[in-house]
Amino acid sequence: MANTDRTVEPSSAEARTALRKRPAAIFGASPMDGIAWPCGLGTPRRRTYSNQTVPYEDMRDDRKRAQETITAWAERYGLRRSTKGCCPQWLQRRVSRRCSSGTCVRYDPPRHDASWLDHMVAWLHGGKPAVLTSAPYGVSQESHARLSWWTEADSRLRVSRGVGWYGFRTTQIVMWRSDILGVVEPAERPEPFFLRD
Repeated sequence: MANTDRTVEPSSAEARTALRKRPAAIFGASPMDGIAWPCGLGTPRRRTYSNQTVPYEDMRDDRKRAQETITAWAERYGLRRSTKGCCPQWLQRRVSRRCSSGTCVRYDPPRHDASWLDHMVAWLHGGKPAVLTSAPYGVSQESHARLSWWTEADSRLRVSRGVGWYGFRTTQIVMWRSDILGVVEPAERPEPFFLRD
């Protein structure tokens, strides 16, 4: 019997193009990497890579796993990265725009929320501010208090925590608008083997 399956396996170039389209739709384009990856997720360049304890291939493979994790997570919730998001006040708005000068709780003194917003990414859902993710190296008592304050001050805001996409033993904090998305879990991935105890 003749093979009637007309499915054609994509070439490796086609597969790479398809894999780049997914994150490009979420993060936008960049002249450096092709994708405007969040801080710490860009693919390391071999000629400028200088880490003597982790082989280049291991770091590259780990970044690719992290890129896939954050892309799949954003797709799961229907999110797109916003370049205008800055702090929880942005999350409270109906439209995506930065805080006025002198009013941002992340960038302007006294910077109450700066420490827990390390490696922050702002996310839109349907064009509206919906989620903030961050990956601080530690979460202080002051940061715990600020997160609690936000959820008490605005009943729409929720917070979850976990090991996130950024790696390097950071904690992922996810703050989201529950009136836009019911529940948002952290984007979890295994710790890279070269950072495990």
